[in-house]
This record gives sequence, C-alpha cells and structure tokens, in this order.
Amino acid sequence: MPLVVVGLNHTTASIDIREKMSVAQDLVSDAVQQLCQHESIDACVITSTCNRTEFYFDCDSCETAQTQFCQWFGYTFDQIDQHLYTHTNLDCIKHLFAVASGLDSLVLGEAQILGQVKSAYDISKQSGFLNKTTDRFFQTAFRIAKSVRSNTNIGKNPVSIANSSVQLSKQIFGELNNQNILVIGAGSTSELLLRYLSKHSYHSLSICNRTLSNANKLAKQFNCTGFELSQLPNKISAYDLIFSATASKKPIIDCDIIKSALSQRKHRPIVIIDLAIPRDVDVCVKKFNDVFYYAVDDLQKVISSNLKNREQAALVAREIIQAEAESFCYWLKSQQHTQLISKFQQETAKIRNHSLNKALKLLNKGEDVEEVLFQLANNLTKKLNHTPVKAIRDAINSGDENKINTITTLLKLD
Repeated sequence: MPLVVVGLNHTTASIDIREKMSVAQDLVSDAVQQLCQHESIDACVITSTCNRTEFYFDCDSCETAQTQFCQWFGYTFDQIDQHLYTHTNLDCIKHLFAVASGLDSLVLGEAQILGQVKSAYDISKQSGFLNKTTDRFFQTAFRIAKSVRSNTNIGKNPVSIANSSVQLSKQIFGELNNQNILVIGAGSTSELLLRYLSKHSYHSLSICNRTLSNANKLAKQFNCTGFELSQLPNKISAYDLIFSATASKKPIIDCDIIKSALSQRKHRPIVIIDLAIPRDVDVCVKKFNDVFYYAVDDLQKVISSNLKNREQAALVAREIIQAEAESFCYWLKSQQHTQLISKFQQETAKIRNHSLNKALKLLNKGEDVEEVLFQLANNLTKKLNHTPVKAIRDAINSGDENKINTITTLLKLD
C-alpha cells in the first residue's frame, strides 16, 4: 500500500481557507480513529498548525486519501483541489523529511515544526493507528531533521514565526521600552514569544490565558503578571502591543472589545499580532484607524533578514533529504517484496496443510499407505500447478509476448 500525503499550506491556501481546514489539537485523535476505520486505510497521522494541515496515510490509493481528507472537512475534492497537494511514495517521503527539517515552512529552517510533527506522531502512536511502515517513516524523518540541523547552518540565527513577530513589533515601535505588552495564550508559541521578548526592554509584560494556573506558571518563569482570559475585556485597554496565540476555535477579541478599549485609551493606537489559526482576532478590527492588525500571513513581509545563509544551507539539506528519501523508498519496496513472498508462502502452506490433513485422515481410516501417498502427491501437484497453468493460458490467449517471456523466465521453462 502506498504512502500518501494530502494537505495544504501557506503556499497553496490563504489564511481564510486554512482556518476552515484546520484540526483542533483535541480533535486529532478522534479524526485519526475515524479515518482508520476505513477498510482501505492502514495508518494515519495528522499535522495541523497555523501554516499547514496534512493527512499522512498508508492506504490503497491516492483517490482514497483525497476523498477521506475532503470528506473530513465536508467538501468534495473538486471544491478544494486548487488548494491541495497530494504526494505518494518517494515524493511523500521527501515532503515529510522537508517539513520536519523546516524546509517547507513559512520561515525557512524554523525549529518549531519538528515538535509539532512529533506531537502528531505521538497521538497516532498512542491511539494505536500506526503500522510498521508509518512508524519507521516518521522515526526516520525525526532522525533526518536532527541530521540537517547538526550538519548544516539551517538553524543558525533565530528566524521563527515568534521571533519575526517580535521583530515586526520593533519595526513599528522602534524600541519597546515604553510599551505595555500582552501575550494571550500559554502554549509553545507564547513561550517562544516570551523568550524573544525577554531579550528586550519593555515597560510592562502580562500573560493572559483561559486557565489561570498556566498563565501564572509562565508569568513566574518570565517575571511578569498573569490573569484569566475572562478579564481581558476589562484589561485590554492597558496594552499597546498584543500578541495572541491560543487554540480557540472562535475569535476571542471582537470589534466591541476593541471599540471599548480605544475609547478608554483616547484612541492611542493598539498593535495586534495574531499568530493563531483559526485567528484569535475578528478581522473587522481593521476598520478602526487606531488599530494595526497583523495575521500570520503578514509576517512573510517581515521575514527577510538571516535568510540568505539559510537558503544556502537549504541546498545542502535537500541533498541529504534526497539521498535519505531514496534509501527509505528502497526499504519500503523491499518490505512490499517481502510481503509478496510471505503471502505466496502462506498460500502454498495452506495447500500443503489441506492436502496433508486429507492424507492423514485416509491413513487413520486404514487406507493403503502407497495409495494415500500417490493421492497426496497428485493432489499437491494439481493444486500447486493450478495458478501458474492459468497464468500461462491467459498469457498465450492474450498474445502478449512480453508476458509469455516473463512467465517462461520465472518458471525456468526455456
């Protein structure tokens, strides 16, 4: 069965499309379970981040993979095929290796994606929806990602989504010394933001999260304050710069909240950088003259410095990936051949056991030994010849000389 990936990313789909076709983290396990109930799917891994949604399958065909991907989101293939890519076997292998190594990211060489792919793998592994092939596939991807980072300069100089958003805020404000900053969310992206912010001076810093204990945990780590998301409408007016990176399925900041905040701020500007997919901020806030709103796709305009060295390193990384992908594809083919041999051996063993059991029953009944052995040999010969003889007849009837020559060589009849 082929390895297939069906997905979309920042190069094939706008943020509006990516929002509609993202899978919330708490739904990934259920999605994998439902997909693997399909009789033609042996294994599945789902990666869903702010920049991509990808379903990796070990299944019978591309068509099955595409259909199941589209049906999960309630679309037909024709409705969304312009946003999708599908890769099989070697191309699928190279794609995952490139994704895990940060070569297919919005920010070339960013490291966060590897952790996200590992999390996706862990969910499928713990749910029991990996087979030998996909398990080795992802384990190999992790090894190669580590090799790429160790043997190239792809990871030098911080150029992540989080770092780029901090750099964007510095371009807007100059320095952050006089700014009151709010980070909404307490996940890995928020922690990265806080790490980069901690390298700069600012007037104040707060963390807001739905679960107060998680906010306070990060607040303690970065020597700032934390509060619950429910308090956001009352507190938001105090902040000049807001970063938001939650896993909310609906916007947590709407026009009413911003309108009230601007009134209290006497229309002093607010800068909002929204790193979430789906977006945390209702895009209608753009209508306010005193709000400067940036979403994930806007960061592409900022990500320019530190990339030249990475682009050179990426060439070396792709050579590593090409060689490793070909090696894995060779292993995959060898596994398929092994399975073919094993299946043939199982079929012949069935014939042997059936014939032997029949002979033993006759012997137990007291039948003549020589006669039973003759019947056993005759029965085995007849059954083992059945499939090859049928194949020879079909080849002769088709007139296909290549097929006839192949059978002649395989059965050593020349």
